[in-house]
Amino acid sequence: MNSSFTLESAPHDLGVTATGRIMKILILTLIPALLVNIYFYGFGVLINVLLSLVACLVTEGVMLRLRKRHLNLLWRDNSAAVTAVILGLTLPQLLPWHLTVIGSVFAIALVKHAFGGLGQNVFNPAMAAFVFLLISSPVQMTSYVSPVPGNWEHLTLSRSAQAIFGSADLRDSVRRETHDAILESLVMPRDKREYFKLADSFTGPTFLTDVMHERPAKANPEASVQGWTEGARGTGDLPWLFIGHISTSLAFLLGGIILMVFRVIDWRIPVSFLTVSGGLFTVFWAVSPDAFLAPVWHLIFGATVFGAFYIMTDPVTAVPKPQGAWIFGATVAVIFVIIRNLGGYPDAMAFSVLLGNAAAPLISILTRRREFGAGYSPEVLHQHD
Repeated sequence: MNSSFTLESAPHDLGVTATGRIMKILILTLIPALLVNIYFYGFGVLINVLLSLVACLVTEGVMLRLRKRHLNLLWRDNSAAVTAVILGLTLPQLLPWHLTVIGSVFAIALVKHAFGGLGQNVFNPAMAAFVFLLISSPVQMTSYVSPVPGNWEHLTLSRSAQAIFGSADLRDSVRRETHDAILESLVMPRDKREYFKLADSFTGPTFLTDVMHERPAKANPEASVQGWTEGARGTGDLPWLFIGHISTSLAFLLGGIILMVFRVIDWRIPVSFLTVSGGLFTVFWAVSPDAFLAPVWHLIFGATVFGAFYIMTDPVTAVPKPQGAWIFGATVAVIFVIIRNLGGYPDAMAFSVLLGNAAAPLISILTRRREFGAGYSPEVLHQHD
């Protein structure tokens, strides 16, 4: 009787059907976050997701044909769809369409299939594509829409499509129209003052970028992050800038809890990441509160919660072993805190995840389970004879 054995990368215990079901659950848990993003940032988020979805699926089909694989894998494992949704949610809401397509093709063709397809890629495809676009197009990749409640009424589907698919002049025209539409909807003077506090009043750098630029410097020793955040919050209710990010983080947190309940992701990774990063952020803030944000703002702003539950937990690029999962989450957290507090990239989630992916094989080796029977003592066995 002939037996053949094959070596495969993680996930080991998931068939194509099981993998596809898990990917569908993951996508479904992102629907609340997608709706919240549309409410605060307009329909550009939806266009980005759909555009990335089409580009990723087409690229996946082409690569499967080139590798002479069955095209039914395109809809059976749903991995390309997950990459598309995650990438679409991280991109700037009015990013020109060609950059979204380029990033999607890069994620599927070069990051995923160039390494052998599902289960073989070393790096997270969505984050690798995000970093590729950030480095190659830094201006477009750092212009995000400022959150405004009910922004879906101002950045409508047609207006967002004009900004995404139109020329530079048309995008500027859409920005002016949206700016005027928002001002017309505001009736309270306090609301208008709050609106003008937002970055560029409509689009521009993120909150983390602005805070990083406000760090104390030798030329301006009186500048402080603490004073900036207190001025942004004001004395009344939390402004839209904070409400939008809080709502988005809560939506991602809700989806992450569902994933942990259904055991779709390893709970050790997000718990380890959030615990270690929260502790380190607390140390930085305690030492110099005028130079660094309080831990709660690091948790709310940026892709902290999104990355903890949806990006780091990819079973292919993370460490599947229990002990290794704790170490992997802590490793990404240390890199994340260093880059965000001391580096030049305010969010740092994409870079820290990719560096963690690079360290994952070493972590996996160092936390390898002891083989059955390894290290036994013959003398101990003879004592039971």
